[in-house]
Amino acid sequence: MSNTCLEILNQAVERLRSAGIDRPRTNAELLLGAVLNKNKVDLYLNKDQVLTSDEIERFTQWIEERISHRPVQYIIGTVEFFGLEFKVDERVLIPRPETETLVEVVIEQLAHKEKPKMIDLGTGSGAIAISLAASLKSPFIYATDVSKEALEVAKENAIKNKVENQIEFFSGDLFGPLKNENLEGQIDCVVSNPPYVSKEELETLPEEIKDYEPIVALESVKDGLFFHKKIIEDSLDFLNKGGFLALETAFGQAGKLADLIRQNENYSHIGTVKDLGGIDRVVKAVKRSAD
Repeated sequence: MSNTCLEILNQAVERLRSAGIDRPRTNAELLLGAVLNKNKVDLYLNKDQVLTSDEIERFTQWIEERISHRPVQYIIGTVEFFGLEFKVDERVLIPRPETETLVEVVIEQLAHKEKPKMIDLGTGSGAIAISLAASLKSPFIYATDVSKEALEVAKENAIKNKVENQIEFFSGDLFGPLKNENLEGQIDCVVSNPPYVSKEELETLPEEIKDYEPIVALESVKDGLFFHKKIIEDSLDFLNKGGFLALETAFGQAGKLADLIRQNENYSHIGTVKDLGGIDRVVKAVKRSAD
């Protein structure tokens, strides 16, 4: 049996395909690329490279993990988001490409503002806060999460991306840990990708998600807008006049969420933004200035 890069890759593709894993070749390429520290192009340019026994053993173990539906990102231990690399494991939700739309919306709003103060609720891996810290003009971000384990990962990611001096992390639920920080009326933007999967929907999610990713970062209650409603109301205490609110939401929820915000007379300029898939993904609003 040949132990060249291409042969080992093709064998893994067939194993994944037989196990019913979606996109088997892409999965195999990502895993082998991580083992060999090569991108997809280099894998094929070096298709005749003979793998060492250690490399084969590691790759085989990773393929078995993938067959058990463990996400590729957890197996590799990293994911790219907004052009940055983040550590991820089972303590945090895997950042999704669609959440980059949320980051883009905030950057567009605050691009010309010097030293904006922001709050990121449910920071998880820190992907949103860290991407904003790396993209805006000397921002300072207060990031909260109910999971202390998630915050450990987020702090590592802030250091990894050299923005640890621009973010302060707080352990607690939503705005709870910020109540004594004298931030009322001082914040330019509140941003959040809160849990928005209902319990019924959770049961229908792929095994990769429901069996491995932290449920606390996924599950909302009732209609999936429980946390959004709390954020809409409590943000008013922290946002300055003209402060910006940006929330990610699930497929089919954006209209309902926008209507909820419209019911609050303290907000204006309410709108929705589509992600790259054409789905209304972000709802935004501005806190009204005094008349």
